[in-house]
Amino acid sequence: MELKVLKKAGKLEAFSADKIKKGVMKAGGTAKLAGDVALSTAKWAKETAKEGVVSAVDMHSKVLELLYDKDKEIAGKFRGFVKKH
Repeated sequence: MELKVLKKAGKLEAFSADKIKKGVMKAGGTAKLAGDVALSTAKWAKETAKEGVVSAVDMHSKVLELLYDKDKEIAGKFRGFVKKH
């Protein structure tokens, strides 16, 4: 089953670990940090998805949680970036 993300506007789109990686790297994270966070988020999403769907809001919260555990500065920048987009 393909994992889907429910966006705030109600649109469904395919889950993309690459989007998570790009967002973390835009916030200043290393490729390793971005890959680790994307992998952990993907695992979490598969475990918590209901009928193959996970909320974008919940996913962003999970990414922030993982980033705060690893690099608070990057987490703060990512949080600001997400609010703008």
